[in-house]
Amino acid sequence: MNIIVCVKLIPDPEAPLKHYLIDDSGRRMQTVKGVQPVVSPFDENAIEAALQLKEAHGGNVTALTVGPGASQDSLKRALRMGADAAVHLEAEAASEPAPSATAYLLAKAIEKIGDFDLILCGRQAGDWDQGQVGCLIAEVLDIPCVNIVKNIEVIDNGVLRVQRLTEDGYEVLELPTPSLLTVTNEINLPRLTNVAAVLRASKIKIPVWTPEDIGADEAFLTSLEALMHMERLYIPEVSTECQIISGETPEDQAVNLVSTLRDQKVI
Repeated sequence: MNIIVCVKLIPDPEAPLKHYLIDDSGRRMQTVKGVQPVVSPFDENAIEAALQLKEAHGGNVTALTVGPGASQDSLKRALRMGADAAVHLEAEAASEPAPSATAYLLAKAIEKIGDFDLILCGRQAGDWDQGQVGCLIAEVLDIPCVNIVKNIEVIDNGVLRVQRLTEDGYEVLELPTPSLLTVTNEINLPRLTNVAAVLRASKIKIPVWTPEDIGADEAFLTSLEALMHMERLYIPEVSTECQIISGETPEDQAVNLVSTLRDQKVI
């Protein structure tokens, strides 16, 4: 089974807010020195799911990312985890937050890679949390797609049986290959790497493609980027207030609490 995993490098979501700044234009986030970006957490689950499928059924795993030069760090992480190959599509044109443009570029790169049975993505990126790119890739490639998947099985004739999370449980769906799945963190726990894996990964050459290399239509890409425009990016100011509900007895406090909630139209 040949699997392509789409990965993304994002600002560390665990870093404190004080480590992030908004630039003068108000449309770009900057990190202070010393805060390193990380692979989007759901994408690590996708890498792990691909590796487990490869170990069970054979094949190979190729990691793919789109973005500036620093994005290669996400591919290096995938290679250290056990991916067989990686491709970096270097394109500043994939401006945030334009999921349609990003999906188009990834889909064109996947077409150039070719020979795939399955595409795996994280359910959503850990920075913008839009959760659109995976489904849009499937739309461009005209292949089946199931999102928010927590389990994957390969049954007869290459058919996939997956469990898709819902609000009150999960659905069991079957779909043919090639197809695309977006996975959630319930599916697995990403593996740790060791020295041998790091040494192996360091020997793998990562090819760098441009939009021209994959035959991307520049005019069409520009039209996709225009579908979304960021008006403002800011760090919200969060404030909290505490109101003490008084009363002679616990019963009085309960009555006063209900009255206060009604006055504030909470209930």
